[in-house]
Amino acid sequence: MSSFKKQGRKGVQTMQDSLNIQEDLESSEKWSYKELKEHLRQMEWNLKEDTRQQIQAAKEHIENELHKQIKEEVKHLYQEIEIIKNNQTIILEMKETINQIKNSIESITNRVEQVEARTSDNEDKIYHLEKSLANSERLVKNHEKNIQELWDNIKKPNLRVIGIEEGTEIQTKGMSNLLNEIITENFPEIKKETDIQIEDAYRTPSTQNHSRPTPRHIVMKISNIQNKEKILKATRERRQITFRGKPIRLTTDFSSQTLKARRSWNNVFQTLKDNGCQPRILYPAKLSFRYDNEIKIFHDKQKLKEFAARKPALQSILSKTLHEEEMKNNNQNHQWEVPR
Repeated sequence: MSSFKKQGRKGVQTMQDSLNIQEDLESSEKWSYKELKEHLRQMEWNLKEDTRQQIQAAKEHIENELHKQIKEEVKHLYQEIEIIKNNQTIILEMKETINQIKNSIESITNRVEQVEARTSDNEDKIYHLEKSLANSERLVKNHEKNIQELWDNIKKPNLRVIGIEEGTEIQTKGMSNLLNEIITENFPEIKKETDIQIEDAYRTPSTQNHSRPTPRHIVMKISNIQNKEKILKATRERRQITFRGKPIRLTTDFSSQTLKARRSWNNVFQTLKDNGCQPRILYPAKLSFRYDNEIKIFHDKQKLKEFAARKPALQSILSKTLHEEEMKNNNQNHQWEVPR
């Protein structure tokens, strides 16, 4: 600001000098040559001095402005440098963080790969275990089936008598006399044609439960299997068997597994019977019935379901019964499930 004031004052002084020069020129006519020369020399010096001072002031002004600008630029440069340093610090920290993240990701990736490898090994083990378990289950089922067939073969000569009061065999003086009395009362033609012999006979279970209202069954082992089949065939034809006027039942002596398999057909059997399909349970646990003037035989319900699915009329007869049994089996399986 002071430099501008100085320039202003110099400008005023120059104007004043110009006016003075004009006045001097007007009065120069009165001066001598020597005085005029001296006066001009003085004016030249004054002009040079004024010019020098103006140049000096302009130079100082320019230097001050330049110094000020340089100072501002340096200050700005320092600020930029500080910002860059801060940014570098942030960048370094970010790089460090990124490296840490990379290391963490690599570590996690390695652990994941290890887990996947262990999981793959476990899956292989589970697969082999499941395969082994499936084979074991198949072997167990085959073993159970073989035992069942063996037990049924052992029991094949047996005749089961149901409904004979406890102690009756004592009254008849033995099981043979008891059977002969049953045959005489119900199948006199067999009595005339065949001499039926008993190898063994006993009550089952072996001990009597006095709180049980019904008498124990009697199992009789017939010497000739054909004679047993004759009695059973005659039983099916007669339908009502009695002993001393009271109703009894004569059946094949099956294993517990076979009895369970035969009983599983009860609802289907009754439904087919109600619809006139003439069902029968064949040895050991097969379902037989008449459909489309043909005799159909099924070993299990799955085969029956597949067949019924292709026969709309039969499916309409059995759909409700099969669905109810499926729901019942699912509920039983759910109750016996072991929570994991």
